[in-house]
Amino acid sequence: MTLKYPLVGLSIAFCLGIMAAVRVRFSAPVLYLLAFASLMFSIAFLKQEVKFSILILGTSFFLGAAVLRNSQVVSNCHIVRSFPYKSDPASSVIGVIDSYPASRNGRASFILEVEKLKINDSWIKTSGKVLVRVFPVEGGAAGKNDFTYGDRLLLSGNLYRPFSFSKAFNYRDYLRYKSVYFVLSVKKRNMVKHLGKNAGNPLKSFALGVRQKMREVITKNLSFFSAGILNAIILGERQNLPAHVRDVLAKTGTVHIIAISGLHLGIAAFIVLLTLKMLKIPRRPRYIIAIFLLIIYCLMTGAKTPVIRATVMAAILLFGYFLKRETHIYNSLSLALLIILMINPRQLFEVDFQLSFSSVISIIWLSPMIKSFFPEKSDKIPWARFLISAFSVSFAAWLGLLPLVANYFRIFAPITILANTIIVPYMTIIVASGFSLGLIGMLAPSLVPVFAASNELFILILFKVNSLLITIPGAYLKLPRLPLVYVPFYYALLILLLGRKRLIKDFFFSRKRLT
Repeated sequence: MTLKYPLVGLSIAFCLGIMAAVRVRFSAPVLYLLAFASLMFSIAFLKQEVKFSILILGTSFFLGAAVLRNSQVVSNCHIVRSFPYKSDPASSVIGVIDSYPASRNGRASFILEVEKLKINDSWIKTSGKVLVRVFPVEGGAAGKNDFTYGDRLLLSGNLYRPFSFSKAFNYRDYLRYKSVYFVLSVKKRNMVKHLGKNAGNPLKSFALGVRQKMREVITKNLSFFSAGILNAIILGERQNLPAHVRDVLAKTGTVHIIAISGLHLGIAAFIVLLTLKMLKIPRRPRYIIAIFLLIIYCLMTGAKTPVIRATVMAAILLFGYFLKRETHIYNSLSLALLIILMINPRQLFEVDFQLSFSSVISIIWLSPMIKSFFPEKSDKIPWARFLISAFSVSFAAWLGLLPLVANYFRIFAPITILANTIIVPYMTIIVASGFSLGLIGMLAPSLVPVFAASNELFILILFKVNSLLITIPGAYLKLPRLPLVYVPFYYALLILLLGRKRLIKDFFFSRKRLT
C-alpha cells in the first residue's frame, strides 16, 4: 500500500514529531542528525515501497521534532538571556514596531522587535519580541494613535513577564507561541521618543498602509456598531467589536466569520479575478497578479494562521491554473500546514491553528458523505442543490469542530448547523460589500454614502438573524470543563463510525481491492 497523497502522510508525521518533542528532551542537532540518517536509509531502500515510505515518514517525524526544539533555542543576545529577572522592572528599550499598532480607549499596543536594552545605565545589543502597551496620560485626552509599522522607538517603562490570568487560558503560553516573552508597559506617552520611520519590510509596510486607509473609510462612514463588526470581518481587527456581538456569535457558532479565513480569501480572489478579466488582462498573468494581491491582503490582516493557510492554498491553486496542472486539495492543505509549522512549529498548539485546519479537513472529507444521503434527483434542482450543499458543509464543519469547541469554549451549540447554513452564504454579500466600501472610499469618495448605507443594512440583518437564532429553545448549552482525552477519543470514534473506508480510499491506493 502506497500513499496516494504523500504530503498528507508527511504533514501528519511532522505534527507527531512536534508533539513528541514536547515530551522527549532531545537536542536539535541530535534530531536533525536522526532526520538525515533516516533520509539516507530511505534512499537506500528506494525500490522497496514499504520500507521507503516508513523511512520517509520517519524523516518528517524527526524533522518536526527538530524544528520545535530549534525554535526553543534563543541566541545569547536574546532579551530572555539579556534581561535579569530580579532587576528593577523599570527599563528602556530601542526597537522597531513589527505589527499593526492597535488602539483602544487611547491605549496603543503593538509588537516591538527589540534592538537595544538599557541595563544599569548602559545599553547592550539584544534581540527578540516584546508586547508594548502605551497608556494615555492619566486624566488627559485619549489622543490619536501616532504609531505605525516600521517606526523605530525609544521606550521607557516597566518590563515584566506576562501574567497567567487563569487555568482556563494561559496568557503567558499564548504569547510564547508567538515568540513574545515580555510585556513593556509605558504609562505615559511622554516616555516615548520616535527615532525614525520606515525601518520595516516595504511590502508589509505598504499592505498595512492600505489597511489603515480602509479602516479610516469604514470607521468614518459607518456607525460605531457597524464599523466594529465590518473591521473585524474585513481586516481582522476585533478590539472594537462590541462584547455582546461576540457573545451572540459564539452562542450560534458563527464566531468564525470575524476570523479572516478561506471564505474571505475566496471572495477576495473572485473579485480580483473578475476585475482583471473586465480590464482585459490575459488569463495567465491574471493568476500571478491575483496571487500577489492575496499575499498583500494576508499581510494587511496580520498574517494569522487561518489567513496564511487560505493564502497558501489559494496560491497553490492559482499557480496550478497558471501551469495548467491539476491540484489536489489534500496535498495543498498539507503543504500549507508544513509551511506554517516550519516557520513556527508552536502554532500547532494554538486554538486558531487547530480550528482552522480541523474545519477545512472536516468539510472536504465529510461533506460529500453527508451530501450522499440526499436523493440524487435533488441535485437537478438548483435551489435544492444549493441548500443541500450549504447544509452539508455546515454539518461537516460542526461535526469536525465539536470536541474542540466544547473543550476550548465549553459550549455545545446544535443551532450552529442551521446558523452556518444561513450565515455563510450571506457572508458573501457582506464581504463583497465591505471590500467595495473600502476600495470606493479610497478611489471615489463621492460614491461612499451609497455603499455605506447598504453596508449598514447588511450588518444589521446579520446581527438580527444571529440574535433570533439564539432565542430558539435548546440553541446552545453551557458545558463543564471536559478532560482533554475526550478530543482524540471523539475523532477516533468519528472515523470508526463514519469514515474508516473512505479515509483509506482517500489517502491510499492498494494493489488489492478494498472489501
